[in-house]
Amino acid sequence: MASSKPGLFAREATGLVREIGFTLGVIIILSHVVGLGWQKRAFQFSGPAPMPTDMMPLGLPAIFWAFLICGFIVLITGYAAGYVAAAMPRSGGGYVTISRVIHPSVGYMSGWLMFLAEAFSYGLIGVAVFEGIEIFFGIAMAPTAYDFGAVGRFLGGLVIVWIFAIIALLGTKLYGRLMEVIFYIPAAITIIFFAMWIAGAMNPAAVATGVENVMGAPPSTFVAVANATGMTANPVGFFDAFSIALGGAFWAYMGWYATTFLAGEVKEANKKLPQVLLVAGLLIMVVYLLASSLSAIAAMNVEPYTDDEGHQWSFFQAYAWLSYPPSSVKDTVVAVRNAAIPNFKGAWSTGIASIIANGMGISWLPMLIAIGAVLWVANDIPPFLLVASRTFFAMSFDRMMPEKFSYVSERWHAPVWAILITAIFAIPACMAEADFPVGATSYLAFAGVVGTDIFDAFFLTMFCISCMLLPLERKEIYDRAAVKHSIGAVVTLGFVATLGGAFCLYIFIKESPWIWSLFTTGAPIEDIISAIGFFGCIIAGILLYLGFMYRNTTKGVDMRTLYLSIPPE
Repeated sequence: MASSKPGLFAREATGLVREIGFTLGVIIILSHVVGLGWQKRAFQFSGPAPMPTDMMPLGLPAIFWAFLICGFIVLITGYAAGYVAAAMPRSGGGYVTISRVIHPSVGYMSGWLMFLAEAFSYGLIGVAVFEGIEIFFGIAMAPTAYDFGAVGRFLGGLVIVWIFAIIALLGTKLYGRLMEVIFYIPAAITIIFFAMWIAGAMNPAAVATGVENVMGAPPSTFVAVANATGMTANPVGFFDAFSIALGGAFWAYMGWYATTFLAGEVKEANKKLPQVLLVAGLLIMVVYLLASSLSAIAAMNVEPYTDDEGHQWSFFQAYAWLSYPPSSVKDTVVAVRNAAIPNFKGAWSTGIASIIANGMGISWLPMLIAIGAVLWVANDIPPFLLVASRTFFAMSFDRMMPEKFSYVSERWHAPVWAILITAIFAIPACMAEADFPVGATSYLAFAGVVGTDIFDAFFLTMFCISCMLLPLERKEIYDRAAVKHSIGAVVTLGFVATLGGAFCLYIFIKESPWIWSLFTTGAPIEDIISAIGFFGCIIAGILLYLGFMYRNTTKGVDMRTLYLSIPPE
């Protein structure tokens, strides 16, 4: 007797349950985005491009304006992603929409690269928690220093990765409760960040006192060392500084559409998903604009002076220069800096808040600020796991990964194998971030911050294209969408969002010259190996797609019909 023809999907229902409400949906995005990077962007992207205060529009650094412009791109692309995901509200988000609207191969490659980006990032953040402890408690407890070492950071990152993975196996409802706890605590402490920055802006003497207490040198020493190492000799105009800051702003915003990947678990996702992304994007934009401006102003009011060319400088530019100097003079700057300021601590906006509290004589407050700063880093961990595991689950449910990996616990409604596989893929990223063994950071750049963001930006661009093409290619889905917009409005929204996503992708590729090492002469071996890893990830995705398409076709699965169908609930 002939065997019966297999069904389209792995089974008739996903087994996932809609347990994510509007507030948790917003928290998932806020937690995914607001992590480590935003806490140093004001200084990190001012150091390599020192801009005099008199060249800053309204006296605000380039990163503020980059956050503002990128924020509008975030709102547009976020709403576009939310709209098209709401039209097909299933777990996997953009993987589902791209594969159903553009082409299965494009959807598969986008989903595969996004899975890698989020799984690698999951490992990066696990290690970054320990880096955060070293940084923020090092400032709060100065002159005491914290150093877990490469091995300690790697092992600590692994422990965190697997602890959160095990908790995730107990279901989204419990995981959501955990996310709320580790979100609301640092969110409340963030009010103290803003209070300290405002206090520092109003009382520069408190900043100066805190700097000397924490690092053993007055701000005037920072300014003198910065001048001696070439800061004022290399002033940068606004547009040059802005172009450099754009990369930092986009990096800080990445993940602003995280909840779309859990569309199959969001209550009333077909109606509320676009609103979730819009509200989350606005909140993030406000936090970033306030943090970058207030922390910078608090430092700008300290040790202001005018150089021989008539340009105005301050402790802000000097501290940024000494913390994040241009690569061409980094070794010289670091050597002179360490000799003049042995207890030097790198510049962070949250670190400035701690320094101000110290200068005001509030001895207990720096510890609380450090706790809040570290918890913001830890906040990243649950969303990265959720996004990666749901993407992998959706691909498995489509039979484009081993079908057993789509297994969902009947008791906890969690995609068990997808979660465990995400934790396994996080391991090389733990190695890259911890630099364990020595050199791993250079050799595994494809699993580092920039490499993963290239994958992420490619996915975002395809996601936005699927929005643009939805009413043109899949009008029956467009007509059934609960959120109603005219065809012209959707196409225009998708087109503008695509331009934003493509610009984001361009910025990340521009900042990653190592990916072309295979095609250039004289490239360092570590760049070549990283490039091999980068393109290896892409080639692996192509081979997986071809392999599973062939396998399913030979088994009698109608793949054309599968990719024309929206997966069941």
